[in-house]
This record gives sequence, structure tokens and C-alpha cells, in this order.
Amino acid sequence: MASMRGMKAFGRYGSLGFELLASIAVGYYGGRWLDRKLDTHFLAIVGFFIGCYAGFRTLFVAAKQMQRDIENEERLERGEDPWAPPEENDDDEPPKGTP
Repeated sequence: MASMRGMKAFGRYGSLGFELLASIAVGYYGGRWLDRKLDTHFLAIVGFFIGCYAGFRTLFVAAKQMQRDIENEERLERGEDPWAPPEENDDDEPPKGTP
């Protein structure tokens, strides 16, 4: 079963490197195309940086999701319900599980 989880994670996050490179390439070549159309010399660099931003933003969002997935798996292994709403504690009572 552990290998199945690994394959599922690979399928979900395995394309991140490609997405990063593709967004940078699309930004650069889109800017280069605009440079030729508008007879400018700076839009390729601007497109490159926009592509870098978009690619790294996607990477960070996926990293956050990966962290949430790992935390949910750990909760499942401990026998907790990872999708249950968080319990609200009164200020007077200590949190459950603390002495």
C-alpha cells in the first residue's frame, strides 16, 4: 500500500518541474514574440520574470498542498479524522491530551 501512495504522490507532484520550465519558456518566448511585433528589446526579459514568478508561485502552492497531504496522512495513521473540523477550546480548559 505504501508504494501506491508514492505513485499517487508522484502523479500529483511529478510534473512540477515541467510546469516551472514551461511557464518560464512561455513567458520568455511570449515576450520575445511581442518584442518582434512591437519592435522593442525588453519584453522578453519582462516575460521571463513573469514566467519565473508564475512557475515558482505554482511550486510554492503545490508545496503547501503537499504539506497538508502529509499532515492528513499522519493524522490517519494516528487514527484521527483529518477532515473533521478543528475542535474549539474554551480559554478556561486546557487542550485535550495535555496533563
